Amino acid sequence: MSDRRSRPLAVPFLGVLASLQLIDPVVANTALVKASQSLEMHGATLALAASISTLAQAATVLLLGFLGDRFRRKQVLMAALALAIAGDGIALAAPHAALFLLGRALAGIAVGGVLVLSFAAVRCVSQPQQLGKALGVWNLLILATFLAGSLLGGVLADSSWRLALGLVPLIALLCLAFLPSLLPEMPANNELRADWRGLVSIGGAMVLVLSGVSHAVSGVTSPQFLVPTFTGVALFGLHGLIERRRQEPIFPVLLYGRGCFVAAIVSGIAFNFAWAVVQLQTSNFWQLVQRYSTGQVALAQLPLLVSAGVGVVLAGRVMQPGRRTTQLVAAGMASLVIGLLLLGLVRAESSYSSLGVALVLVGMGFGLISVPQAALFVQEAPARSLGSVTAFRTTTGQLGFALGFASSGAMVNGFGFASLRARMLQLGSSPIQSRELESLLREALSGGRLSQPGGAGSNAIQVMSEAYASGLAGTMVGVALIVGLLGAISLFLLVIGHRQQHPLGQPTNQGQS
Repeated sequence: MSDRRSRPLAVPFLGVLASLQLIDPVVANTALVKASQSLEMHGATLALAASISTLAQAATVLLLGFLGDRFRRKQVLMAALALAIAGDGIALAAPHAALFLLGRALAGIAVGGVLVLSFAAVRCVSQPQQLGKALGVWNLLILATFLAGSLLGGVLADSSWRLALGLVPLIALLCLAFLPSLLPEMPANNELRADWRGLVSIGGAMVLVLSGVSHAVSGVTSPQFLVPTFTGVALFGLHGLIERRRQEPIFPVLLYGRGCFVAAIVSGIAFNFAWAVVQLQTSNFWQLVQRYSTGQVALAQLPLLVSAGVGVVLAGRVMQPGRRTTQLVAAGMASLVIGLLLLGLVRAESSYSSLGVALVLVGMGFGLISVPQAALFVQEAPARSLGSVTAFRTTTGQLGFALGFASSGAMVNGFGFASLRARMLQLGSSPIQSRELESLLREALSGGRLSQPGGAGSNAIQVMSEAYASGLAGTMVGVALIVGLLGAISLFLLVIGHRQQHPLGQPTNQGQS
């Protein structure tokens, strides 16, 4: 107990560590454009380069959580930081695509491990009655460090993609130097044994589902979506059967019968889904329609991130003994849904200031939900499975983010094309011009640039911009309805969960009642 009190910087430091899982993919994706040109990555290789770190992370995140329980979490954290340095070091020095892919895969495994290990460590270094406040500080440092790191990474990527990929190894090296003095020793459970069948089945299931979901933009009837997605779902079912027969499973499947645990999963999918949609599509809107530069887009996201930081601090302070997580989740979902509906009012000519209130409400919603959602995972985790259960928060978050990333493109596409065809009729475009406009908009929806086609009328770009904005508006309203439904389900599950006894005889944390 005294060791916990003597490490006042432990929780903020753990937040800095966890931010690497957000900084790494953002910096890597920013650098990927120049890296692909330098290493001649095209087509399927380029697509794999963009997703390999996420897939590697999904396959191994529960294993890293288990290792933190089985061995000393402090030492496993140091090993994960060393692997992050090695992984991105290989990628930045890579002379060809194969080594780049290997480095990015290792980096994905490492930063995913740093996230889940630091999350589990929050409970180990915090007093039980201060867990809510500790999680608020942890989330705040994640956001603050991510903001600084992503901005710095963007600046570095403008000069050299190899220099940009050196940012995460540099941060990891600094953290590795300070970690021994800032974190206390955390106990290990030497009696735990690896459940390899459980680890392989759930890792494979996540990789397949994420791979399938990433192809949802091609259509939900396409083999690229259907085959991996449903194979992954079937593998999840097999994983459940395997774990039910084990006395000491890697993941206690009985938790799926706990209202609070399932509420944490559903609310996590909801806000990660919304986070992906808002971040991706507002960035596209500012770049494709309103011609913001990459640096301007990063600055434009500030209200979203700052208000999320305010939300996590507020949630951390409110989560004192006697306060219910249900109230915070309800307030966060309401703020998120209202903000999304306000974003549904966007038009091609909308000024940045007109979106300010919506961005603040969305960010506040993220912050208010994320702290109690994290606390629910910690609350429900049995002591012997703390690492693997809290690691599952990352797994469900990845699923929600992938769903938002893939489906929002398809939704903007659908809503936008319905508007585009009507606007083309008003413009009096010829059939050839109409096909050119549709082709260009599809390219823009995939991350390209809106550009003037040869032979098109002078208003063509304006028509496409308005169609894109219309698609964005419809998407935000649709996402608001989906998040509202998931939020209602979460609150219903929380009501059920609060009526259940805590599993395995563990007392319910007072701050989570």
